[in-house]
Amino acid sequence: MLWLFSALGVVVLALGAVAAVLWAKVWRLQKQQKALEEQRQQEKAENEQKRIDYIHESLNVIARSMLDGQCPITEGCIRMAVLLDNIALDCDSKHRFSVVFEIYNATRHIPTHSSWKALSRKEQRRFEQEMMALEKQHEKTITDVMAFVRDNPFGKGVGSALH
Repeated sequence: MLWLFSALGVVVLALGAVAAVLWAKVWRLQKQQKALEEQRQQEKAENEQKRIDYIHESLNVIARSMLDGQCPITEGCIRMAVLLDNIALDCDSKHRFSVVFEIYNATRHIPTHSSWKALSRKEQRRFEQEMMALEKQHEKTITDVMAFVRDNPFGKGVGSALH
């Protein structure tokens, strides 16, 4: 009878040891999974910050290019509107850049790239006149907005309030 209790004791100890080893493995795996998840989250945050920084820098370059006359107002507004749609804007910024979106929306129907090249010269001139009229109408406001961006660059002034 004593040997039976001894054998049961050995079995219980063995099962306890197996349970402890398995529990240690589970704990280690959970710890590794948590570390991997934290690493993924960190990488995701870094990638998101790089994306936002790239957008901010692109917006700053477009604003400077428009002020320097290197980028037409219509083209700059189209490019800025697409970029601004990819970042969170507060109410003040939405209001400040409303003219950019106004020009973007007013020119959405104008063909671009190969579709533009496929137009007759007469059709191109008609669209160019439409763009020039828009640019003339909003030139002062756009210049003021671009000067604001130049003086308060995204990521440093304007951009820090955007997210």
